[in-house]
Amino acid sequence: MTISQRDAERLHQAGFLVTEIEALSVAKMPDGKDQPPINLDSPAWQAVLQSRSSWRDRLVQKGWDEEGITNEIRDYYRKDDRRSPWDFLKAEYRPQKKVDYLEARRAQMAKQIEGELEGYSL
Repeated sequence: MTISQRDAERLHQAGFLVTEIEALSVAKMPDGKDQPPINLDSPAWQAVLQSRSSWRDRLVQKGWDEEGITNEIRDYYRKDDRRSPWDFLKAEYRPQKKVDYLEARRAQMAKQIEGELEGYSL
């Protein structure tokens, strides 16, 4: 199991269905081994929890009931067999932006030149 009971409750409070939580908890690596424990405190998972919770709250504000929200989530999975609860993590995952050394150096030099030219008029 890759999800603790506490984390399963956190997912449920954010609006995940029991079936989604179960799917996450029994996930396997491509080699068949269990997934490492899920860290709901990671930035990506925090974004997932916030996104799902906000989405759910917006639907409730529009007058949706629990059954309607549950059906909407189930319909998401019915539309394509390849869909999984991991899709929501993939959607929120933001890889660290790589810094191009030359681009960073050019920006630094431009700032330096601007500072040196400050006070001069053409």
